[in-house]
Amino acid sequence: MTRLKHSRSSLFLIELIIAILFFSAGSAVCIRAFSQAWLMSREAADLSFASAQVSSAASAVRYTDGSAEALRAYFPETEALEEEGDSRTCAVYYDEDRQPCSAAEASYVLTIRTIQDGNRTDAFLSMAGPDGESIYELNLCFPSPSSLQKED
Repeated sequence: MTRLKHSRSSLFLIELIIAILFFSAGSAVCIRAFSQAWLMSREAADLSFASAQVSSAASAVRYTDGSAEALRAYFPETEALEEEGDSRTCAVYYDEDRQPCSAAEASYVLTIRTIQDGNRTDAFLSMAGPDGESIYELNLCFPSPSSLQKED
């Protein structure tokens, strides 16, 4: 009876294929982890930018009447969207590099809505991202600047 001798190269080839499979699986996991980290970093940067801009706008609204004209002193690019009665809505636009821009070039939109109710002002501020989804929102209620001046 004759026995077939297997060459050592076929064993080496199987080991090489198994090693390539392990490295492929490991690299797939690493690529997924790096892409997930990049997305989380991008979301964190968006949230940080949005919260800073909304907080700045909230401070400006707090000490003005909330009109587009008054806010232009702090945000020169402010555009009035609508004004009816005691309600005012305006917007500030930012491009993908988070720099102020026109509405046509905008990726981020800071919307500021104020409602005067007697001696109280309600302010609703929100920052929307490139996908139109809200990144950060802030609702405020404070005494109107005009009511504070009357008391002094």
